[in-house]
Amino acid sequence: MSFYLSHLKKIFQDQKIALTILVLFCFLFEWAFAWVFFESDIKKNLVSLIRMLPPGVSAFMGVQGGISQFAVQMLAFGYVHPIILISLSFLQISIPARYISGEVELKTFDLLLTKPVKRVIIPLSIFTFLVICLALEFAAMLMGTLAGDIGFDLKVDMLEYAGVAAVGFFFFLSMGAAATAISSFASEKGKSVAMAMGLFVCLYFFDTIVRLSKSLQFLEPYSYFHLYQPGKLILGEVGAGTCILISLGITAVFFCVSLVQFNRRDL
Repeated sequence: MSFYLSHLKKIFQDQKIALTILVLFCFLFEWAFAWVFFESDIKKNLVSLIRMLPPGVSAFMGVQGGISQFAVQMLAFGYVHPIILISLSFLQISIPARYISGEVELKTFDLLLTKPVKRVIIPLSIFTFLVICLALEFAAMLMGTLAGDIGFDLKVDMLEYAGVAAVGFFFFLSMGAAATAISSFASEKGKSVAMAMGLFVCLYFFDTIVRLSKSLQFLEPYSYFHLYQPGKLILGEVGAGTCILISLGITAVFFCVSLVQFNRRDL
């Protein structure tokens, strides 16, 4: 237990600046989204522009322009904006690569072999860090939306956005579990990052093609990113519980793979 806590503390010490910046960015991004679509002078122009987009593009964004909840959906889109996706993926992909593949590459795990430490503690402490990071990031996003709600008198249902945040938390946790499993097989930090990024970029482009193509929309339920659609969650078109359960299943499978592989691999 002492090694688990010390290793977790070491990761926090190393990443405290990056984590602080990401949490602050998540808060400011969601507050800015609320300001743009509910308070700023450019709101009408943006709304008109988005309403003019082809149906496939607005569907990809998870927004139905012709309904009264348009602005509320756009606020939800802030939770899945490409910039947010990249930001939330940053630690989920880079941390396992840095503290598993990177340590193997630098051969700094050699010290562990001289101590009676169970190997599973390493991926366990890394995964714990990812859990805490996601909790802080989504809490910051919710606080940003709440600040916009209070500051601009939005009168939105914060419980709905809390549900979006919960689904997003487990979705990105599954991403972190997959990245941890990949790092448990890789022996170089660069390759681990490249493989994880390649996997999720391919899954994202598959999701994009499926949403934009009418002939392929039957494949949408099989898309990984189908598990996280804030716009549809707000409208109740997607069940939050189902998305969370599937994400938890993916997380459990990949995390178990990472524990088994890291325990048996050469360090």
